[in-house]
Amino acid sequence: MSHEEFDYTTARLVTGYTLPQAIAELQKPLPASAYKPVPGASDLTDIDPAYLTEVATQVFGPIGFGWWYDFQPADLTISAEARTAKSGREYTVFTASLHKLIVRYRLLDASGHTLISEPITATGGNENEVESYAVRGALTNALGAAFAKLTWQLPVYKGQLSHRNAATFGANGKRPTVLSKPITSVAKASEPVPQPTDVRDSNGHDADLEALLNYVIPPALQSKHAGKKLSEVSAQVLEWYATKMAVTTPESQVLKDKAAALLALQLQPA
Repeated sequence: MSHEEFDYTTARLVTGYTLPQAIAELQKPLPASAYKPVPGASDLTDIDPAYLTEVATQVFGPIGFGWWYDFQPADLTISAEARTAKSGREYTVFTASLHKLIVRYRLLDASGHTLISEPITATGGNENEVESYAVRGALTNALGAAFAKLTWQLPVYKGQLSHRNAATFGANGKRPTVLSKPITSVAKASEPVPQPTDVRDSNGHDADLEALLNYVIPPALQSKHAGKKLSEVSAQVLEWYATKMAVTTPESQVLKDKAAALLALQLQPA
């Protein structure tokens, strides 16, 4: 259906969650066992992908109805490289690269109209000695990247939550606000739509957004973007700062936090 006919004021996911509720659920910390150190990089944290399937189903509904993903065969490339281990063992490593994955989800309004979201795009990659495992790993990696744009496990990407503190994270008010259950029925168009109690007013949102947009990348980082405002870098660079940049100095930690906060604000409803 057209965007003009859809009533966004009563929009719900098929499970009954509002979009602010869904974002809160995606950010909520998982059981401590879900977080593991990345092999060979113990300072980085890996998230068990099984939890993404579980939470996405809980929040958006069954895959294929509440949400789904797709990619074109031409966007998946596989290469093979012969390698030799230190022991002398020769083996082949397959590298799978998924250059464009699309994720969408379904919305309903009070009149029963259905709206399909705009595409959420992401890339992914993986390597393995078994070709099919490399492909599955690339798909899993791309799905995680797509849902990260919906703030999936945002505290991890902001450096607040890791495998080191997962067992105690949430103390001192650091745990994101949890909305215990979705609204089970869609409100009538004439009824006011309930709003989460922790949503800031528009002036506060705008002030925070303006401050983040005007944040200047420290020259001490020796980045080619040093001296620029966050508003002056591309979306790809901003996402790299927020999710992939290695933290080596206090200045880089501040930059990573600012970039992640800006991404989160840009994802919030206006």
